[in-house]
Amino acid sequence: MTNVPELQAALSAAAASSADDEIKLQQGIYAASQQLLYNSPNPGWAFLTGGWIQVSGTPCAQQVGIAANTILTGSGQHQVLGMLFNPPGSVSAGPRYGLQNLSIRDGYGDSATFQRGGGLQMASYTDIQVEFWLDNVIVANNAGYFGGGADLYARRGLIRIVNSQFSNNSAPTSATAHFSAISLAGDGPNGILIANSTFANGQCAGLGGRGCGIGAMLGAGMRLDLINSLFFNNAVSDVNIEGAAAGGFGNGAAFANYSLVGTLSGTLPLNATNALGGDPRFVDAPNQDFRLRNDSPFINAGLGAIPIYGYLGYDLSGSLRTRFAALDPGAYENQTWDLIFANGFQ
Repeated sequence: MTNVPELQAALSAAAASSADDEIKLQQGIYAASQQLLYNSPNPGWAFLTGGWIQVSGTPCAQQVGIAANTILTGSGQHQVLGMLFNPPGSVSAGPRYGLQNLSIRDGYGDSATFQRGGGLQMASYTDIQVEFWLDNVIVANNAGYFGGGADLYARRGLIRIVNSQFSNNSAPTSATAHFSAISLAGDGPNGILIANSTFANGQCAGLGGRGCGIGAMLGAGMRLDLINSLFFNNAVSDVNIEGAAAGGFGNGAAFANYSLVGTLSGTLPLNATNALGGDPRFVDAPNQDFRLRNDSPFINAGLGAIPIYGYLGYDLSGSLRTRFAALDPGAYENQTWDLIFANGFQ
């Protein structure tokens, strides 16, 4: 795809098809005049991938792994992208929807009309297993009523966010500036997985004790896992965790490993091990450069393996994801730190 009309036509065609689809976006800016929408009754998988370039006259022949080079924007006027699963009745299987190697920016969900997810909405309200994937995705500068960056709802399923950056999102009249994620039930215990990601500079009004980072709601038997992830400068609280017992779905559990998490809120505790602490020493956090400086205490401080399908071999800038056989927490792998000089040798 190279322009907005082609992209929306491809989304509509894929939604009408029962087959699995990958929609490839060439590098560039896609500024639609209204929300881009994939609304499907079919269980076929759908992936939207960015960073493609033309080689020797062949469109989308090669992928460049830099998420910032492919931008879907709402230009501050409307929501950016919706991916919805709406089967007409009972179905035997559900889809996997994914975004990979692109940016969702400057979306607007109107707080006056309670529009959630100014940047992105992914939703399935049916009681069948689905999966929502975000891999190497930037969600930035979006605003919405609740879940300013993204609103993610799985009546039954897995919400998976890996190697991604949520920054400078807002919920001006409510809470959860970066995203709200709800997993009420599942075919397995993994409801919400967040790994190798960065969540920074979230702003919101705050609502009932909920803060401006991320919000997770878990039904009985479901778990939230935060792995190798960094939360930084989010107003009120970084992570809000709630059970779903009030809605009749029971309460899940939440875990963190090798992550920097500051203030917590909500009704469920976070069971944290190998917690990171201190200043991550980003290159330029006010200007959304969340690469780790060479003097960061978090270099090589991550856990090498994560559950549920692993991760891509490159970071948000397209650089090697693991250097010196160890992973850096957050969305970027430091590419300039030198192991020999770090140990004092000349």
